[in-house]
Amino acid sequence: MVALTATVTTVHSAAVDAAAGARAAAEAPARDASPREYTLAYLRAAKAHDCALLDHLGADGTTDWCPRAPTDWTDGEPELLAYRDVGKPYAVSAEQAAHAEECVPSVITQRWMNGRDAGTIDWSWCWARTADGWRLVDEGQG
Repeated sequence: MVALTATVTTVHSAAVDAAAGARAAAEAPARDASPREYTLAYLRAAKAHDCALLDHLGADGTTDWCPRAPTDWTDGEPELLAYRDVGKPYAVSAEQAAHAEECVPSVITQRWMNGRDAGTIDWSWCWARTADGWRLVDEGQG
């Protein structure tokens, strides 16, 4: 009798990352879109778990809104379940923040947010102008 074994190896490809990045760039709002339009795109991406678009729209290329189920309340990433009441941007000066920002208020329903129970809360998304359009510099203030 002969025993057969098989090994399956999963390789994360740089080509997969490049394709996701290209798709995200194509789906992002136009450079001249408003911070509110960027916020709506970001919220749609967060609700759809589109991590590539979330990363593209973030100033540092990473996001805290791609959910990973926590093992307890101190780890994991928050998950956006719903959003509403996305308002008009308001200015935050460089004296008040690390740099000049436009923040957009909203109401979100989330779970897994560190230190906060699941539920509906007021939340603002703060954007800085870059050569590539607005980029999220603060992923939330509640």
